[in-house]
Amino acid sequence: ESNCSVSSFHIGSSYGVPYPDLRNEIRFLYDLETFPLDKVLAETLGVNDLSKLHLNRPRNEDKGEMMSPLRNRGSRRRFHQLFDSFVVSHVIPLLHSQALSKGIFYTNRHQLQRGKPQTIVYRYQAFPSINIVRPGECSTDPHCDMAQGHSIGNISFHIPLTATYATNAVYAESRPGREDWHPLATSAPGLGFQFDGARCLHFNLKNETDITRVSLNFRVAITRACDVTEYDPDDQLCCPELLNDRFSRENPGFYNEVEVSVGDVQRSFLPRPVAVKRKSNSMFIFG
Repeated sequence: ESNCSVSSFHIGSSYGVPYPDLRNEIRFLYDLETFPLDKVLAETLGVNDLSKLHLNRPRNEDKGEMMSPLRNRGSRRRFHQLFDSFVVSHVIPLLHSQALSKGIFYTNRHQLQRGKPQTIVYRYQAFPSINIVRPGECSTDPHCDMAQGHSIGNISFHIPLTATYATNAVYAESRPGREDWHPLATSAPGLGFQFDGARCLHFNLKNETDITRVSLNFRVAITRACDVTEYDPDDQLCCPELLNDRFSRENPGFYNEVEVSVGDVQRSFLPRPVAVKRKSNSMFIFG
């Protein structure tokens, strides 16, 4: 039975923290033709340019009303499907390649003794948090995601859908407790950020630029399938107890999961590994 715990640790320590080698802040590119997240979200909200959203909608309009099309399953379907495809076929393969290169899947001695292929589970936020910060507005005070009830097993992804610079950007520290605040800046959509938002403080300033900042935020965690029940304190993947956060308890649909087989013998010319969505049985192939 697993008894993993991080009930007492220094915020800057990696002791008991899942996959510490995946928690460095990195930037990554994605193809806007394949994943036009900014354009599809703009169409869903009924505007032409997300950065000019404050000009196209009443200044005093409540953000809940502004994003009301996203509460309708039909009107949000295209954006939701595009986001899901982006996570499963771009972000998770990116994270998977990092984990493979660091040898993270081979840190459970019980799994290694079995000598069988592993089933790795990626749990990801089913629908992103969408931040809209119009000129003159603030969004969030300094916080880390764990303080809001998120799992320490989560790795955070920040995807700006507009230019982010100066006071409209998210500011973060590069490592927990370092306080080396810097903006997650980009001149245009197509650049994403991976960082340790579970432990690193991040925040927004008052937006004193002349454009609206729109961004997506979501989280991904990595664990083993339930067929591995023996706890190994050296295992770097996230144990089930640490995955159990406030969001999974209060909203069972908050997260989706995909499975990836690691170490299986290739019996076809399809690229491997293959990610299979656990709930829908949809199959996504990446190598």
